Parts: sequence; C-alpha cells; structure tokens
Amino acid sequence: MTIQDNEQFVEEMQEVQKEQEPISGLRLLRDQLLPNLLGEEHSAILYWAGKELARQHPLENEAATIQFFHTYGFGTLTQSSAKKQTVQYILSGDIVLSRMESKEPSFSLEAGFLAQQHQLQQNIYSEASFEFIPRKKLVRLVVQTDKKAAL
Repeated sequence: MTIQDNEQFVEEMQEVQKEQEPISGLRLLRDQLLPNLLGEEHSAILYWAGKELARQHPLENEAATIQFFHTYGFGTLTQSSAKKQTVQYILSGDIVLSRMESKEPSFSLEAGFLAQQHQLQQNIYSEASFEFIPRKKLVRLVVQTDKKAAL
C-alpha cells in the first residue's frame, strides 16, 4: 500500500464516520436515554411530543411533510396507500435501519408528528400508529381519521 493509497483510505473512513455520527447520536438519545428517563410511558410521551412539534411547525401539505421528515432526519417517508379513513406510509432509510438495530426502538415521535400534520392539513381528527416490517427493514406508519370528528 502506497502513502497515497493510505491517505485515500483514511479520507474514505473519515467520510463514513461523518455520515454515521449523527445517526449514532440520535440512536443514543432516542433509543437509550429517552426511554430510560421517561420510563414505561416513553412511547406515549414521545407521541405527544411529535404532535407538539407538528403544532409548532405546521406544514402546508403532504409534500412538505415528506420533505420535513427527510430534512430533519426522521427518514424517507413515502405514502403507500390511501383509503377513506386510513393513509399508510412507509418510513425507510439509513436512520430507520440504524434505529431498528436498537433493542426496542420507538417511532412514536414520528407517528405523533404525522398524525398532527394530517389533522392540521385535513381539518379532521387523526391518530397514527407504527409497526415494524423487519424482513423489509422499514416501518409502516398508519394514520386513521374519523370523518365524524371534523375540527
């Protein structure tokens, strides 16, 4: 291995490390520290926190919500289906893959955020849940609405 090859290798490793640092820090906070601090209710609290973040950052439409997920490191959000009272989304990407390696990752923050954005955009009561799809290495977020509970 020449000095030039070694320098190139070091540069490549530094680039990989830069890409993984934010993910590692987020995993520590979201999947280790917060559950420890918040206890058994951490999922419910994070869901409420996601709804509160959405109220603080109301977005114009679904495209803006999808962009927000990408910009703020929640993952890649894609709508997979829409029915009368149910909209399903897929959450994927490196951050999701990394977080799914944790013991018990929670995507309640993302679910709460998505539910509240949907509620603000559609002016109808909305709640969301998440489920893991391990074989595809992604998360499904399901938003349920109640047409009778217009706001």
